Amino acid sequence: MNSLRLLGMCVVILSVIGCESGVITFPTPDPASVLIVNTTQNVPTVRVTMDSTINVDVTRGDASAYTQVAAGRPVTFFIGSPTMVYRDNLRYTLGGNGRVILFVRGDTNSLVEFRREIQDTVLPAGATSSVIRFTHMAEKLESVSYLEVWITGGPRLLPEEYDIGISSPVYHGIEPGTYSFEVREGGTTNVLAVLPNVQISAGRSYMLYTYDADPPTVDRISLSIF
Repeated sequence: MNSLRLLGMCVVILSVIGCESGVITFPTPDPASVLIVNTTQNVPTVRVTMDSTINVDVTRGDASAYTQVAAGRPVTFFIGSPTMVYRDNLRYTLGGNGRVILFVRGDTNSLVEFRREIQDTVLPAGATSSVIRFTHMAEKLESVSYLEVWITGGPRLLPEEYDIGISSPVYHGIEPGTYSFEVREGGTTNVLAVLPNVQISAGRSYMLYTYDADPPTVDRISLSIF
């Protein structure tokens, strides 16, 4: 019984101290990093404004460098061009030290938006191999149901089959070297796009991705990497 009384007194003391000490504050997390990829149909230069003051411009088919953004609180993202805003109601709360990839898709006649966020990875210091992933962002496909990713003249690079908007669920290992990558119509030897002479270095993560050729034409796609 005495033990229970003592416990009750401790709870009361802690409650009083907690009320008198004010609001608990937490340390500010380290910034996150965001990379933008422009895979739109008809926006030559996408401008993404983050946290009201950070502008990132990306030409169609390209990827930006990583840009640091505040973490641990909601951050507003505006999608547009240097002269127009297309979306202004997007908010993300990013984790400290997170590395997030955002593909911008769509066209100005309907909707320009982000595909869902993709978490990048960082390999440990001294890693001797690398990892790679694929995202299928070419949308003007009518006769092609899904894609496969191959090494030209060699084996299949990734085991998954990719419908439009789908990304590899995980990163896959790849050894350093020079490669030629190609995407094929699923279940066939029909090559739709080739990316030759890609130098893969040790200790890095890579994203291979498709987007519609310029100008967007049915069943014509381009292939790139960052």
